[in-house]
Amino acid sequence: MLASILLMTAAVALADVPPVPGLCSAPVPENRDAPGCYKTGEIDLADAPNEIFWHVYLYPTLADANAEAARHRWAAVAQAHSRTWLYVLGDESEPISGGTRRAVVGPLHLSADRSTAHFSEAIFPPGMQTRVHSHPGPEAFYVVEGEQCMETPTDKRLIAAGGTYIVERGPHLQAAPKGRRNLVLIIAPKGQPAVVPGRRLGTDRLL
Repeated sequence: MLASILLMTAAVALADVPPVPGLCSAPVPENRDAPGCYKTGEIDLADAPNEIFWHVYLYPTLADANAEAARHRWAAVAQAHSRTWLYVLGDESEPISGGTRRAVVGPLHLSADRSTAHFSEAIFPPGMQTRVHSHPGPEAFYVVEGEQCMETPTDKRLIAAGGTYIVERGPHLQAAPKGRRNLVLIIAPKGQPAVVPGRRLGTDRLL
């Protein structure tokens, strides 16, 4: 497994990698299967604690998800990858009724007095990859389908469907040799962009 990740890293370093369409900030396009990363919602984390968890639940209907979201201070509903999702930010033991729990991701550490949680859906067809890029706060994701390769200055990882990963901050890159669909959370200080775009050929090397 490690060898395959190292090969992926070498390919990224040698390729002139284009930006990911949408950059996790553009609205979801009409074609819901378009490759890229597109924003599905956000939450203003006013007076949030320094440490929170991201609860990812799957619901049968939009009405069910909205009803449960109304019970929580920091919650958002998204329709992504032909499914209805409820995202709740809070304690690790946050009580959530109905739906099917898919993941509890955390802890996520907030560095600003006031932050914004940015939610996105991402589709990478086989072979798609990012440039080296960063975020001003933690990025977390849940792999819905396929598998994702991750590289940071201190870690290399292959995450299968159903898996999660957190990048606290700093430069990193992602690739999907076999394709993948993700749910994405980026927490950034309020007013700051969630994504710091990556660099072009010759700089896409971390280690």
